[in-house]
Amino acid sequence: MRFVRPLAVLLVVAAASLVIAACGSSNNSSSGTSSTKGGGATGAAPKLEGGANIAVDQGQQKGGTLNVVSNEAWEHLDPGQSYFQIDYLVVYATQRPLYSYDPTGKPQPDLAEGQPDISSDGKTVTVHIKKGIKYSGATDREVTSDDVAYGIERTFNPNVPNGYATSYYLIKGADKSHGGKISGIETPDKYTIVFHLTKAFGGTFSQALTLPGSAPVPREIGTKDDHKSPVVYDANPTKQAFTGPYVISDYNAGRSLTLTRNPAWDPKTDYRPAYADKIVWKAGGDANVLARQTLNSQDLLMADGPPAPVLKTAYQQKRKQLSIAPLGNYYATLNTTVKPFNNVNLRRAAVAAANRSAYLLARGGKLVGTVATHFAGPTDPSFQYSGGYNGPGYDFVSHPEGDMTVACKYMKAAGFSNCKYSGSETVLIVGSNSDPGPKEMQIVQAGLQKLGFKTQIKAVPQQTMYSKFCGVVKAQISVCPTAGWIPDFPDTYAYLFVPFSGQAIVPVNNVNWAAFDDPKVNAAMVKAAAISDDTERAKAWGEVDKMITNEAPAIPEIWAQNALVKGSTVKGVLDTWNDDWNLSFSSPQ
Repeated sequence: MRFVRPLAVLLVVAAASLVIAACGSSNNSSSGTSSTKGGGATGAAPKLEGGANIAVDQGQQKGGTLNVVSNEAWEHLDPGQSYFQIDYLVVYATQRPLYSYDPTGKPQPDLAEGQPDISSDGKTVTVHIKKGIKYSGATDREVTSDDVAYGIERTFNPNVPNGYATSYYLIKGADKSHGGKISGIETPDKYTIVFHLTKAFGGTFSQALTLPGSAPVPREIGTKDDHKSPVVYDANPTKQAFTGPYVISDYNAGRSLTLTRNPAWDPKTDYRPAYADKIVWKAGGDANVLARQTLNSQDLLMADGPPAPVLKTAYQQKRKQLSIAPLGNYYATLNTTVKPFNNVNLRRAAVAAANRSAYLLARGGKLVGTVATHFAGPTDPSFQYSGGYNGPGYDFVSHPEGDMTVACKYMKAAGFSNCKYSGSETVLIVGSNSDPGPKEMQIVQAGLQKLGFKTQIKAVPQQTMYSKFCGVVKAQISVCPTAGWIPDFPDTYAYLFVPFSGQAIVPVNNVNWAAFDDPKVNAAMVKAAAISDDTERAKAWGEVDKMITNEAPAIPEIWAQNALVKGSTVKGVLDTWNDDWNLSFSSPQ
């Protein structure tokens, strides 16, 4: 949907004490001032909210069919590959990672029976799993610790391209495993798994155990199929071994899926209530039409956001069917490895020329966010240390409607004295073909054309934009202007490392869409990640954010407030950590 999933897992691990603590609210705000125009921010983030009841307890009843629609379809439903916001609705209903979140953002032991044990040096993490949890689907045996080990091993298999394993799973031997046994994982018994890390990284690693990659996969199933590409687990997700309250009983790629109850699921071992007997999801169709259908229905949930015209109608006329919550950001990435944007001054010129206020208006104006001036957002602890809403003060990012005088300054610095680019390259802009994607691409294109760049737009489904173009390093896409990011947990490491560290670049399912690999920034990230004091850590990451912004690997467009719509009587429960519906807590009645 709008964000790569990055999963927005809002888990807070108290590294000094052990572990999984209550997570911060996605409604946090920071003070600050900003002078912007044309729909931009003026001080603090807007506090506009939808009026929908999205609470955990709405008097839901067991039974019935929950109906879901979306413009976008799924990218990966294999837990080893899943890293897209909309995919998580399915994956967290059908699979059980070691830890996960309830809708309020409170971390819960899921497959694990309790909190992880982190050694005093931060290099060893031990987890005990629940006994008696059984699979349904490809096998019906009991889940073991070796299945968790294999689930993580396969995230390093090139046939199971994973977007975050190399960033978060810093396990001894993992970098050489290629999907085979990892020397740093031990399973001393059927219910215990021990991770030996390459450095003192236990707190961050434990947070990452909420990601789908820690869901168990039967070794006998995976070793039979994971040598193929695409793997069966992803190509035909009905063939998975399921541990969650639902199974994928029917799947039509890009079009529809059906979830039905998992007969092997024991509700006594799970915090999910799993109200609906069946969940039917239809994907595709015009986003405007789907949003209007949802607002005029009783029983629909729309899993991606309504376009600006429908959003305005919903806010004015059907606010009780509208949810708005702040989380994540949008930016237009500029590929730093190929011409023309391998030149930092050309990137700065592109940022300076961009009309970011128009981008915000295309998405729905102040209802859906504020113009961004850097990358870590208002919910992040480093936000105030990287300039707050004002930003770090760089002239090329200080004018939300664009400033051609500033842009000209950087064009001249790049060697173009008449402020027009004269190279032969055509800048390929790839983005979503769903509203507002075409408008966003045209806004970014307009700024580039003012600077003389020759451009070409390629509009594709959002999930295809990630899986076939912007997320594939070899594709070398110049500009990805409809990309969005939700942090994997409430620490700036999760906000900045995966999308902007050179160490996080992977060939496929990559989310460093700018292919940004700056040695000084990489080193500063590693240094900041090693700081345990909360305040000092936030300050260090604030400096990293400034460094990234100064190198301009992307045009920071908006800090997002994400909107969702639902039918008039359906009981939709919002996952605050992912800002989308929780299918296991929602009900048709």
